[in-house]
Amino acid sequence: MSFFKEIKTKYHNYMVEHTAARRSSEFVFAFIVLSISAFLFAVGYKCFMVPEAVINTTVESNRSIRLVAGGIGGISQTIILGITLIPNNFIQNNGSAETVFYSILYFGINVPIILLAFFGIGKRFALYTIINVAQVSLWTWVLAFWDDGWVGQIALFAHQNGGMLSRALFAGACTGLSSALAFKVDGSAGGIDVVACFIALKKSKLVGKYSFVINAITVCTFTILGTIKLQRGLELPISNSFGNSQYLGGLGFSILYMMTTVLIIDMINIRNKKLQVEVVTDNEDLVNVIIANIPHGATVEKGFGAFTHKEKTIIQIVISSYEEKELIKVIKEADPQAFVKVVELRQVYGKFFLPVIK
Repeated sequence: MSFFKEIKTKYHNYMVEHTAARRSSEFVFAFIVLSISAFLFAVGYKCFMVPEAVINTTVESNRSIRLVAGGIGGISQTIILGITLIPNNFIQNNGSAETVFYSILYFGINVPIILLAFFGIGKRFALYTIINVAQVSLWTWVLAFWDDGWVGQIALFAHQNGGMLSRALFAGACTGLSSALAFKVDGSAGGIDVVACFIALKKSKLVGKYSFVINAITVCTFTILGTIKLQRGLELPISNSFGNSQYLGGLGFSILYMMTTVLIIDMINIRNKKLQVEVVTDNEDLVNVIIANIPHGATVEKGFGAFTHKEKTIIQIVISSYEEKELIKVIKEADPQAFVKVVELRQVYGKFFLPVIK
């Protein structure tokens, strides 16, 4: 046994015997991941969605050249845009006031959704969501102080090297990674992620498409309000850009942003992805070992090896993608000679057990 493997084994055995230490370490790890998730979301918003450094140096009006986020972030942006339809309001042409108001809205709108998480999904899930949402609000406010520093430099670099296209892709990558990391530790970035996760758990499907449908409604509403604002003359159209249809142009890039977000979430969040595992073995008791360690049923068939001319036991089982590593480990420990085939499934119909998020 190698030195690192021995250390890992000792650590695992210690954690199994000391429940309090295991739970504390799990919480610390989750808190770190949620902090990174919140920071990425705030960076995506301040550097690419609403980059003040770009807005203030490229157009006459600081209400322009904006992408609309999905989820509660997008809803908050839409409410702020609706408020700016009222002339001479307190956030009109004031980026700092908008950032503070956005942070407050983002947290406030998430409160009833966190209650849904608490009662409909799990208490720990709700706690992790609160931690993430609070840090997003905090980081969004903190990063506003660096609009003239490194935040502004990143925003200007992205704008000068790809413009709206690079901003949409980078914003989608930041938001997607943020949500996916939160899902990894059985938490969420709040808002629509909670609703999508709730629906996905009930239907046992990927969460990305639910987020996309809900977010599309937000983006369309934002576009309509923005167009009304331009028609009322409350905002100057962007020169040499989208003209009077700048919000319609922004709609296309916002959709690209959401598609990038959905792609990354479903690529990383594998909880609701299904796999079919087929095991060919000489060990008839292997199925009992599998059932004892994996919370799913299995189908057993008898086969005949064409080369060895020996009777074989064939085990078929459907699992979630995140259980693959554990299942392979169990199989290899019980029968190192077993032949294992793993196939990704599009969907499973019928009874399929998915461990509840705590």
